[in-house]
This record gives sequence, structure tokens and C-alpha cells, in this order.
Amino acid sequence: MFTDPATTALADGRESTAGAAMRGRRRFGEACQAGTAAGRPAQRTQAQAFLRPGPAGIIDCQILLLPGFELNELAALVDSFEAANRLLGETRFAWRLATPDGAPAIAAGGLSIAAHEAATGEPPHLFILSAYGAAAAVPPGIGAWLCRRHAMGGRIAAIGGASRLLAGTGLLGGRVCVVHWSLADAMQEGPQRVEIADRLFALDERIATCAGRDATLDFVLRLIADASGESFARLVADGLNHARPREAAERQLSELDFTGKHGASPLVHTVAAMRRRMSDGEDLAGIAAQSGVSQRQLQRLFRRHLGMTPTQYFLKARLQRARHLLQYSTLSVTEIAIATGFASISHFTRRYNELYGRTPTAERGRTPRRARGKARLSGESLGLAAA
Repeated sequence: MFTDPATTALADGRESTAGAAMRGRRRFGEACQAGTAAGRPAQRTQAQAFLRPGPAGIIDCQILLLPGFELNELAALVDSFEAANRLLGETRFAWRLATPDGAPAIAAGGLSIAAHEAATGEPPHLFILSAYGAAAAVPPGIGAWLCRRHAMGGRIAAIGGASRLLAGTGLLGGRVCVVHWSLADAMQEGPQRVEIADRLFALDERIATCAGRDATLDFVLRLIADASGESFARLVADGLNHARPREAAERQLSELDFTGKHGASPLVHTVAAMRRRMSDGEDLAGIAAQSGVSQRQLQRLFRRHLGMTPTQYFLKARLQRARHLLQYSTLSVTEIAIATGFASISHFTRRYNELYGRTPTAERGRTPRRARGKARLSGESLGLAAA
């Protein structure tokens, strides 16, 4: 942890004036939904922290914006670093916005954001923000550039859609990868086989991945806590009105969190089995056998906790997965139907139309992210000619 007097005095002063409001409050992010020690991160020393200060004590970060990035992810990074600097009364966290060629970046909503510099050099900390679907907008040599940055000691964090980009570099081999749940199916069906975890973020030495969107704020607050201390990170969170920073191991989808629900353990196992065996089709008997309870009891559990039968839930889950593959993968409609357990295209199309009001083909044609961010980018702008 940082131990400079300014930080210590600031934290002590705030806690003494806040009085009872701060006393009794649990440690930063401790109130995770799992409520177990396994859900909390181990305390890291400054030497183990992802954010490392340079010789002048400044943590130097570059934020690489690729076409179609999410504005709320950028805001979470910038606002957290700025809030920390304001509390300290000095620049401890330095950040610069970069694009491949130094030109303005176009966000997912069409807003243009000016860059401070082109993405060159050797930033000690690199945060990558990317579109969730427009892989065609990524410079062809960016993977080699990222590998060089990592080989030279750089620390790389991929947020949201950028996790898929990082997986393509091979840097995630043997590591746990976190990606936004809407992209998980497309990544698992892709050529790069990575271990995807249902959690908010993962820190592994000099590589980090984050689910993105609102989880980005939880992620950067954890980085600040590891680098500057839990008490200081609480003050930053308070300044952002973020009362309960979530821990890394919390699940992304609240629908799948059955913590504290009496008798729901068989439901947890059944839902997990369904998501593992979607390509098997409607093999509910085989899936139910893994739950350890009768099919009748399973019916009652699904109706009580999810408001539908196991058959209805399994069909909806398969169609949701098909939708994600239509939006974020290059698989054909036929391949997607097979991957989600439908015996025929006609059955798949009929069921999809019943749930979403359009055919799978129409869904693929209307997906805006597949057409976004087609700005012409060159590998030379990243200094990739020598790769």
C-alpha cells in the first residue's frame, strides 16, 4: 500500500469526521452476494498490485479506444482516477486517451471522443475498450503490438468487448477469462478456446479481464484498493456514490444467483447442466438426473424461483444463446441451430420467431453492432510494420 502522509491523513480525517457513518461498515466490497471467504480477493501487497507506480510515484495509464467502445466503461475508468486524484490533492493516477492513429474515436452511441495521442510507445498500464461486435474495425496487427507490450513488462486490461480481442492474441492461454455474458457463447464457439468464468473481473499477474459496462467501476475500484489501500478505495467509492462495490467472483446475471434461497441447490446444478448441454437438445430427463431430486420436485423449484417450467426455461436459455451467436459470431444460421440443440431449421426458426418476433435471419440483418465502427484503420499507426 501507499504510505505517504497525505493519503494517511486524508483517510484518517475523513473517518474521524464521518464518525458512526463509517464505523461498523464492512471492508471494501466485502458484502458480495456469495457471502463466503472464497468470494473475496486475497489482500495484495503493493508489489502484487496490478497498478504499479513509476519512479516518481505516479501510476501511468493509457486507455486505448477502438471504434464502437462503450462510453460508460470509459467514464468508470476516468471518473475513478480523477476522484482519487482529487482526494489526494495531487496527480497519483495519470491517464491518457489513445487511438490507433491519434484521430478521434467514435463510441457505440456515435459520439466522437478526442484522443490525446496515437497508441504507440510502451505504456506500463494499458486499458483496452472495444466494441462488443465489430471485430472488423480492429487493426490487423494489434495482436502483435499487444504481445510486444506484454513481453516488455506492460500490464494489459481488456474490458468488455476487448476481452475477445485479447483472447485472439493468445495472451489468455492458461488464464481465466472474463467477458460480458452476451459475448460468452460466441467466444466459446470461436477458434480461440479460452476458459470463460461467470464473474465480474479476473486479475492474473499482468493480465486482467473485466465483464465491462457497470462492472468496470467495480473493477477499477478494486485496482485502486490493491494499489492504495482499502480505506482510500472506500473514499473514492463514496465520492462516486457507489455504496457497495462488488467483488470479482460475483455472478453477472442476477437471474442465476440463488444464494440464500431455501432448497434451491438442485436448481443451481440443473441450470448449470442445462447451460453445459444446450447442444444436446431437449434431453431434460438426462439433465434432471444430475439434480438429485425427482422431476416433480424440480418442476416445483423452477416454478417457485423462476416462474416457469424446466422445459420453458431450457428453451428460453437455448434461444437466448442463439441470439447472442447471431449477433456476435460469424456462424451460419444452420450452425447456430445445431449448436443450440434444434433438430431442424424450421423448428428453430418457428421457436425463435415466437420469442423475439422475428426470424433468425432477420435478427442477424438488424444487428447494429455488426455494421458499426468500420473506420479504416492501419497497422502502421500502431507501429506494427516491424512486427
